[in-house]
Amino acid sequence: MGVVFVVAWDFYYLVKALLGPIGARVFTYGIWFMAAPLAASLVRKPLSAFSGEVLAALVETIIPTYGGYTNLIYGVAQGLASELAYLIFGYRRWGPLQAALSGALAGPVAVTLDQILFPELITAKTFAALVLAATASGALYGLIAYGVSRVRK
Repeated sequence: MGVVFVVAWDFYYLVKALLGPIGARVFTYGIWFMAAPLAASLVRKPLSAFSGEVLAALVETIIPTYGGYTNLIYGVAQGLASELAYLIFGYRRWGPLQAALSGALAGPVAVTLDQILFPELITAKTFAALVLAATASGALYGLIAYGVSRVRK
C-alpha cells in the first residue's frame, strides 16, 4: 500500500487542480486509509488494521513523497482509529461494515492532524466540511479495500 500512496499524491494534486481542496479530499482522502481495512480483512487478527496502516506509512516515508516523516505520524494515528472498528466488535467480525467503519474512523483523525500540522491549509469554516469529506471517502475506500480482499485467484 505504501507504494500506492506515492501515486496517490499525484492523483490528489490532479483532482485538487480540477475540483479544489474539498473536492480532492472527497475523491482521494480515503486512499490513505485503505491499508488498515485491507490488512484487517486479509489477516483477521487483532492489531492487523493498525499494523497495516503503520507499515504502509513506513513504506511511504522510505520512498520520498510529499508527506515526508509526517506520514508516520498519520499512519500511527489513523491506524489506531481504524483499529477501533474491529475492537468495537470484539475482533469477531471482519465484514464490509467493519471495513467501511475502519476507513471512516480514520477521516476525522487525519483532518485533525492536518489542522494541527498545517494550520494554514484548513480554516475553521472548512474543517467540518473536510471531516465529512474524509469520513465519507474513508468509508468508500474501506469498502473498496474489503472488496479487494475478497478477490480470489
